[in-house]
Amino acid sequence: MPSLSEHLEAVRQQRFVGRTHERHLFESALNRAELPFYVLHIFGPGGVGKTTLLGEFARLCEPAQIPVIQLDARNIEPSPESFLEALRFHLNLASTDSPLIALAAHTGRQVILLDTYENLAPLNSWLREKFLPQLPANILTVIAGRHAPAASWRTDSGWQALIHLLPLRNLSPEESRDYLLKRAVPVNQHQAVLNFTYGYPLALSLVADVFAQGQELSSGLTQEPSEQTDA
Repeated sequence: MPSLSEHLEAVRQQRFVGRTHERHLFESALNRAELPFYVLHIFGPGGVGKTTLLGEFARLCEPAQIPVIQLDARNIEPSPESFLEALRFHLNLASTDSPLIALAAHTGRQVILLDTYENLAPLNSWLREKFLPQLPANILTVIAGRHAPAASWRTDSGWQALIHLLPLRNLSPEESRDYLLKRAVPVNQHQAVLNFTYGYPLALSLVADVFAQGQELSSGLTQEPSEQTDA
């Protein structure tokens, strides 16, 4: 019998729409003999779908059995010690073990997904100058946060060639309609929803929840979308 975790993943995958360019970019990088970039920096406002996209990236790694380390900076204190301890936890290492040595022991492709990067702003220099340069060249690190990389990333001649910037935007009208269909929102209400949400993923999700609860469109669209940002 499938576990609840499997049901959750199935629903998440079924509801995922769009992001064709982002998915292709990620898959193409993984399939190259040598990574075309070593850091993929995704940025965009809260609720635009960064966390959802990272989840999709993790699923894309499954068929090739590529090891994925998923870190959320909301659960990490902005210090080198806490960051390394989070890595040890995900790698099942003892407190005295080196995550860098453990990562280097695996010669195949690996992926690190780091969400809510804005919470690690005090670690920016350490990650850029100390930690990331020590990673083996078979690891692709994906960073997702609200802000574009600091100027120190973009002005470093080395990192200019090794980082790829990926701004994340709202869903297109076609992608938004696809999502609304998956959420069983009546087709005759789609245009009104698009006019209200402009394809903003969090707003689309909240409006779909209103319909799922059997409420009328007018009652669901009389207020602005929530400030919730866990997306």
